[in-house]
Amino acid sequence: MSASEMANTGSPAPSSNEARSSPPLRVPSAVKTKRSKTQSKRNDGGQSKTALRARTYYRRKEETEVLERKVQGLMLQLQHLARRGVVEIRRDALAARMRRNQALRESIQGQRIIFANTQSFISEFLRAHDHSKYEPVIRLGTDLRERHETLLAMKQQRLQEAVYFLSERSRRMRMDTEFTDLQRFTSDNGDVCLVRFDIKPLFSAQNVMQAFEGVRKFAYNLEISISDLVGHLTIRENDEEDWDTSIAQHRLVTTINHGVQVDTNNVTFTQYWEDGTGPNPQRAVGKELGIAVCNYVEDDALYPYRESERVRQDITYFVVIAKYPRDLPGAFGDTDTTATLDSPTGSEYGAGVSEDNGNEEDMVVALRWTCLRLRKPPFPLDNATASRIREGMEQVDQAMFTAIRHSVDGDVSPRNAPAPRNNE
Repeated sequence: MSASEMANTGSPAPSSNEARSSPPLRVPSAVKTKRSKTQSKRNDGGQSKTALRARTYYRRKEETEVLERKVQGLMLQLQHLARRGVVEIRRDALAARMRRNQALRESIQGQRIIFANTQSFISEFLRAHDHSKYEPVIRLGTDLRERHETLLAMKQQRLQEAVYFLSERSRRMRMDTEFTDLQRFTSDNGDVCLVRFDIKPLFSAQNVMQAFEGVRKFAYNLEISISDLVGHLTIRENDEEDWDTSIAQHRLVTTINHGVQVDTNNVTFTQYWEDGTGPNPQRAVGKELGIAVCNYVEDDALYPYRESERVRQDITYFVVIAKYPRDLPGAFGDTDTTATLDSPTGSEYGAGVSEDNGNEEDMVVALRWTCLRLRKPPFPLDNATASRIREGMEQVDQAMFTAIRHSVDGDVSPRNAPAPRNNE
């Protein structure tokens, strides 16, 4: 640099020594700036990472809280669905039970309809048919000895038929409770009928003979029972014809009000066994047995019916008195009672019957089937008289059990029958 230039710049001229010495080391400003930027970047980077980590933490915390709230909501929803599911399950189970109950109800109703339909057939069968055709035809002549022999010849068959019929009629039924099936109807031919079946347990009876004695007294004193119960004068036209106590014929004439008379002609067969030799009713126990059978006489040459003057009344009944177990089940019991009777005759009645002499759990039971028929007379009969005759029929029908109760309780009968002979 020239002196003029230096003068122009105003800077002093350097000395020679200064001119020879090296200038001082200076850091370029660019390097300083770079370093400061690098340092700033380092500081800013650390702060940025810290801020980023902070932001990530809070963000994740918020996300966690949101997720937890969602989980809680889902849990509540799950619990609600679970409760709803239980309710629906219970509702479905209830609906299924209701459907089953409805099906059972419809099934039971269907069974009742079937039973009702069957009963209608039975009722119409009883009403529409002349059941006198099913009864044994008894015809008696004028010879007294021949009459007795005729009745004696049919006695055992009548007793066996009664045992067979009542065994079948009561086969599926309990014996420790009373039962009565009563049917009243007017048949197609105008006859007034009463059909009745009874099961009568006699808990106070000590033995069969005690109860059967009441049946015999009733059969022997039938005319007295009618007079006492109904209040109508009843006479027995054949009072002298008592050949023995096991066969009795009753030719009765009962006078009703207004001079109307009722004709009754029936034969009663009775027999008592104490040694087990008689026919055995199904399901009975012990050796004692009492049977009484009453059939009406269809044709009697000695005592003919006066149908043009009197109303004819036919009496039919079967009575069996025996011992039965107290716990004997019916058709719907737990014990199977499928033993059957194959034949109504002979000793086959004993099939499936216990030969035990009985114990404290056994009881005396009376089985009875009755058919009372008031024949339609050829002459007009007013309703009041017909009703009175029907009521008298029912009262006499009940008188037998009254006689049995009196015999069991030790009451005195108005007329004593002759003592029975065994196997007679």
